[in-house]
Amino acid sequence: LLAGCGSVPVSSLWKLRKLSLETLEPAALRAAVVHSPSLQLAPNGAVLTVAVSRQLRLANGAHTTERLEEKLPLQTLHSSADMRPLIEHESPQSTVHLWRIDPAALPQLQALRTRAMAWKGTDDGKRELTLGVELTGCQKRGSTRQAITTLMRFAEPGEYIPIVRNIDLAETMSAAELKQRFPVCGTAGALPAQQPG
Repeated sequence: LLAGCGSVPVSSLWKLRKLSLETLEPAALRAAVVHSPSLQLAPNGAVLTVAVSRQLRLANGAHTTERLEEKLPLQTLHSSADMRPLIEHESPQSTVHLWRIDPAALPQLQALRTRAMAWKGTDDGKRELTLGVELTGCQKRGSTRQAITTLMRFAEPGEYIPIVRNIDLAETMSAAELKQRFPVCGTAGALPAQQPG
């Protein structure tokens, strides 16, 4: 769940089993990323992709997938109250970033949910919910492996559930995409480093 795919920790799969379009609380959703200080994330550069899909049987017996998708801008949170649940992830060797869906974008998510909830005639009655966080930024010159951990909270109150843990950015995307999304800081095309809030 980070500009690509990664393996969800086994302990998190059980906690995620009840997550659905019906139970998701858009205003309470939080996305957090833990990374090394050598990686700089762009200010206001995070986007949450929310997609809902279902399988449909065509008249000729074949199957097709219907998909609804919205890309929602994320808003950075800095307050001590917001960051307190993530304090265990803070250290001199790590930086923690936390976001919520930009309140101005919540109507887009609500509209997607309304459309998907109105779906009729799904073959097995199931809808698949997919969430993905896309990030951009830059890497300090000379840095090597960029280990990333992503966590999400889906309700208030609720715990932060690890989605991917200690995964290398290079494992989530191609070398060309990595260079485009996270060039060396200070080079042409690199985004400005985020200032501490």
